[in-house]
Amino acid sequence: MTLKVLLANAPNPTANRNASNYACYPHIGIVQLATATRDALGDRVDIRVVDGGISNTETVRQAVRDYAPDVVGISALTPTYSEALKIAETAKAGGAKVVLGDDHAIFFPEMILRNRPQIDYVIANDGGEIPFVQLVRALVDGADVSEVSSLAYRKDGRIHLNPAPKYALSLRNTIPDLSFIDDVLDVYADNYREQFGHLHGHTVRPVTVNNARGCENGHKRCTYCSIADLTVNTGDPRGFWTAIDQYNREHGINLFFEVYDSFTASPRYVDALIDAMPPHLKRRIDHGELQVMVYARALGLTKRNNVDKLRRLGVTRANIGLDAADPEMLEAQRKNKTTGETNLEAIRMLNKAGISVHASFRQLPGRSRNHGDTGGPQGDVRQVR
Repeated sequence: MTLKVLLANAPNPTANRNASNYACYPHIGIVQLATATRDALGDRVDIRVVDGGISNTETVRQAVRDYAPDVVGISALTPTYSEALKIAETAKAGGAKVVLGDDHAIFFPEMILRNRPQIDYVIANDGGEIPFVQLVRALVDGADVSEVSSLAYRKDGRIHLNPAPKYALSLRNTIPDLSFIDDVLDVYADNYREQFGHLHGHTVRPVTVNNARGCENGHKRCTYCSIADLTVNTGDPRGFWTAIDQYNREHGINLFFEVYDSFTASPRYVDALIDAMPPHLKRRIDHGELQVMVYARALGLTKRNNVDKLRRLGVTRANIGLDAADPEMLEAQRKNKTTGETNLEAIRMLNKAGISVHASFRQLPGRSRNHGDTGGPQGDVRQVR
């Protein structure tokens, strides 16, 4: 039996969806799930990937109708949840099992299953790669799902939530195979060029890399943050460089946005990346052929020689949350002792190192910020059912 699996990213329906980095980078999470599932199950699955970020909800729904999949997995953030439900309705009407994942689903798995009959399963783990493969394997084999980690599901009139272990990226972090989306890579490049092309003197083909996750704030999250799991979790440094080498050789990618928020949270990991950098990639970075962009906190940039380390890693652009110049507002946002002076000092240090500053500013409380396809902070969490 071959199981047909469609993985979709729900689009942001708001009028200002093209703000920030929206649809300028591939939604790498669903590509990673597709890669891991194919690697584990081979010809027992047939997989397609559809990113609503570069189309719209109706296009994704039509792709579901045309492909008639057995399983539809949907990535949903809080701003995209309403569109995810529309996609789920279409999938369910076609007889598919529907799986919801990503940050919004992780926060509210039981609430979603109580209120949304079009959702069959929720994967409640930031490390969704292993649970999703386990679930698809169980469905292919016709096996019980009680052993699928991090899975929320209905059985015998009750909602069950299986144990959700922490998965160390250092042990397993599949490199997403961009051949799943090779036919639309130019779309992202065109979107990036329209938004940010004036900042470059050459043609840019961008992609995100997610070899580390978490935040040094940990449980003391900023008031606007909706990243589900803030535990610092770093992958194998060699995997970071393997992805860069593979993406450049096979797809001509030359700008790599590591969306770890924030890069300055793990000084040992940064040191390990420097030590693991292959000589041939260092030469290309030194010649400006390959560029790296990162998220970084202003406070972290002023410590431990971090700006110099970023420069050595080939970082040419740093996205930092400046948020506000008002100390009272910064404190209210739980910005971990960041001040206006800290922000200015970080900017001065980056400028001196020749690293461009991409500043992020918060909207008024209660409004959402969405990085959509980048995996960065997604705005305030709301209990949307």
